[in-house]
Amino acid sequence: MRVHMIVAALLVTPAIVAAQATGRAQGSANAAAAAHAHAAAPSVPADFSASSRVRLEATYARAREHHVPESAIQNRVAEGEAKNASERAVVASAAKVETNMEDARAAMVAAGHDPDDDEVQAGAYAMERGVSKAQIGTMARRAPRGRSLTVAFDAVTRLNEHGVGLTSALTQVQAKLDAHASDAAITSLVTKAGAGVKLGGG
Repeated sequence: MRVHMIVAALLVTPAIVAAQATGRAQGSANAAAAAHAHAAAPSVPADFSASSRVRLEATYARAREHHVPESAIQNRVAEGEAKNASERAVVASAAKVETNMEDARAAMVAAGHDPDDDEVQAGAYAMERGVSKAQIGTMARRAPRGRSLTVAFDAVTRLNEHGVGLTSALTQVQAKLDAHASDAAITSLVTKAGAGVKLGGG
């Protein structure tokens, strides 16, 4: 009888030890994940008022909820502070870029394109120049399958910055996409437009 009890104890003990080890490992993994999430959480300027901090934190929360890059919001906040923009303007600009990213991402997804963060951000910046959600969707729908639209959206934005009308910028870039042109070919549109501005003294 005593032998049976010893054997049973020997069989049960490893199972208990394994369960304890698994529990500790899971606990460590959860703690590590929590620590990573805390470390990765975007910072809010300490000198902002309580109401502005709440609004900015809500903007970051929306970005997480809608799967758009928080880094773009962080960059916008940093840009605003570097330019000594008012607290109110910084918070409003951050909220605007988040909304544009939501719309750009939704438009691409609806068009059957699964965008990465760079495409979402580039699309949002194009929308700031006046590109509509529908136009973002059209570019995504007509682009070759699997083609990244980051350079295309960026080209539209930069062409417009160089004084090219939005309709013309969209038409030029779309023509390159339709022709399956390389990203370098699309970027060359911007290079030529920039050269034209310099030659014209602009």
